[in-house]
Amino acid sequence: MSRVHQQSGDIAAAKNFSKLALQNYKDSALGYGENHPITLRNTSNLAVILLREAEGLPKDKSKPIIDAAKFEMEGALQKFIALNDMWTYRLDVASLKTNLGFVAVWQGKPKKARKLLRQIQEIEVPETHPLVGRIGILEQRVEKLEKSKSK
Repeated sequence: MSRVHQQSGDIAAAKNFSKLALQNYKDSALGYGENHPITLRNTSNLAVILLREAEGLPKDKSKPIIDAAKFEMEGALQKFIALNDMWTYRLDVASLKTNLGFVAVWQGKPKKARKLLRQIQEIEVPETHPLVGRIGILEQRVEKLEKSKSK
């Protein structure tokens, strides 16, 4: 449902629905918990929605939102790694690292972005997966940032 709102351009409704879904997944009565893969995916989805919301704001207002989203994504990434099944969750890890790479680009940190890009390239992502296109865009943005920083 969050994706429906997101595709229609209603970021606020997508964020609210995503928060509600995340709260339900965190509720251990449903059989999930904070470290369940479904909960972690919803955490990262909410962080992406927050990043999209921050894109249209002035820098002084977007910085705290980007920092909060980055914190949530880093936490979800560490929990996916702690699940100790990198093959099963490789696409989740690659997606989170890609989004963190975009955050590093937005923050003007080319070394961090390049490091994340190298880590992403070590993960086996099927050539037909939509993530391949996002990784390509990240690579272009990292190169552009590196060129602008070297001047």
